[in-house]
Amino acid sequence: MRTLIYSTLVRLWGNKKAHAQLTPHGTLAQNGTGTLEDFDDAALDYLASLGVSHLWPIEIIRHATQTPLHSWTDCPDQHPDVVKGQAGSPYAITDYYDVHPTIVREPMRRQEIFRSFVERCHRHGLKVIIDFVPNHVSRQYDGAHTPQGATPLGAKDDRSKAFDPDNNFYYLPGSSLQLPNRSSSYHEEPTRVTGNDCWSATPSANDWYETVKLNYGVDYRPDGSRVAHFDPTPATWLQMRDILCYWAAEGVDGFRCDMVEMVPVEFWRWVIPQVQDKYPVTFIAEIYQIDNYRKYLEEGAFDLLYDKSGLYDTLYQVITQERSVSAIEEQLIYNSKEYASNELLYFLENHDEVRLASPCFTDTAQRGLTAMTLLALATPSPLLLYAGQEYGERGVDAEGYSGYDGRTTIFDYWSIPALAHRDPADPTYQSYLRLMQWAQHPVILRGAFHTIQEQARQWGGFNAERTYGYLRLLDPAEQQTGDTVGIAVLSNFTADPQRYPFFLPVSEECDAPQQLMFASTHTYLEAPQEQLYAFQPWAPLIVELPPYGVQVIELRKANSSRISG
Repeated sequence: MRTLIYSTLVRLWGNKKAHAQLTPHGTLAQNGTGTLEDFDDAALDYLASLGVSHLWPIEIIRHATQTPLHSWTDCPDQHPDVVKGQAGSPYAITDYYDVHPTIVREPMRRQEIFRSFVERCHRHGLKVIIDFVPNHVSRQYDGAHTPQGATPLGAKDDRSKAFDPDNNFYYLPGSSLQLPNRSSSYHEEPTRVTGNDCWSATPSANDWYETVKLNYGVDYRPDGSRVAHFDPTPATWLQMRDILCYWAAEGVDGFRCDMVEMVPVEFWRWVIPQVQDKYPVTFIAEIYQIDNYRKYLEEGAFDLLYDKSGLYDTLYQVITQERSVSAIEEQLIYNSKEYASNELLYFLENHDEVRLASPCFTDTAQRGLTAMTLLALATPSPLLLYAGQEYGERGVDAEGYSGYDGRTTIFDYWSIPALAHRDPADPTYQSYLRLMQWAQHPVILRGAFHTIQEQARQWGGFNAERTYGYLRLLDPAEQQTGDTVGIAVLSNFTADPQRYPFFLPVSEECDAPQQLMFASTHTYLEAPQEQLYAFQPWAPLIVELPPYGVQVIELRKANSSRISG
């Protein structure tokens, strides 16, 4: 089965508050929240029916929030000036050993409820991935639930030193933190270095001022050089290993590791084998520098990497007309040569990016679906869906701290409007449902990628700079064992209809039979139009592509008795 990861913030997923009643910058009491209990049997059946193999619930680990906690939980409150948004960023961790209390209905039973959630997911055939945030923590990290015998981060730091291999944090001795809000009553002296490598006592509003950077034994010198102190093993390495093992023992199946390039690759090479020696967990790297991909796969020992700087950026630039469709093929061919099919995680949405259907990207659910179809069927690689993508969520709310930015907030108490009803008859959802079924097709999982663009370009009659097609084709031996021999995907990135000339390539590497076949064309992934066609080098199949449309062509033997639906 192909890996399909579904990602969502817990607080957004199950929020029952009517969207019209939500208040920008609203508190928990005003706007409500979803909880782990909302991932009930019906919700998990829904995800399983979509083909989801892994659920990634964001904000499992306790993080900074402006919501007062001390009166109804065993957690301390956070100073509001070091929290972004009412709900707070799930990447400003306050206790690595604790479940966030606002994402359960009974906070004092939150660890038990989390275990029940994991067990429930497993019963439905879903694996659970949680975030591991290794580079930074909240400015008010308390570690109150650190197990007996372990040391909370920062508890034994020598704060008189800017750097010490056994310190968990970096310090600016003699300084006092000045937050962007200069009237803040929050006090920190000496200043700890801010999470995005801001070595200043006066971080700006654009810095990650609500977090502090963790020290993995690298001494950052004033001249820009870095000196590693990895022997003996730094204290932070040991503490973070224990945190990973703790959650693996709780039953999670993998970790999405945040901003891995900000942590020494030597740490990953050391910690991942140690954890995987005890637990069968997957490590996924959030990574942005494409030149570092190979290093973090091989030296860092990661199982899977985000492909943000490769195919995501390429498709974004094609959709926004910054590049020609030829860039898509170049990137697909490059990736196929450089990486195994199970090494890159492809996506067109996640919590950091603008929504696919937002005015900042494709602007409509249909244009988003066209791009996602091209991506999902080009390779057998793992895929990521972000909650609401399957209904064309547009991200047009100004929720509070996040503001209007084409994204779904990670800082505020809100909901995902497109998920309000989860109507199974919704046409966008139905198209995504069929697309995820196509994504598991044997031809997509095992067929080779073949270019068809150049031959179509030579025939002419369409906008070759904005219309793109490719073919997935089984090898000759497999063609003899089943009805379907190949699948072509044709995408129109223009506002005008196009007539794409589709040739079936024939060569030593692509030995498809020159015989009568059914060509099943699926416009918008809907019910197919069947036609019997004899493919010849001089006679293309002319495929009608509507504006910003997509067609999937299934090639089947003419004697096949199976009719696609």
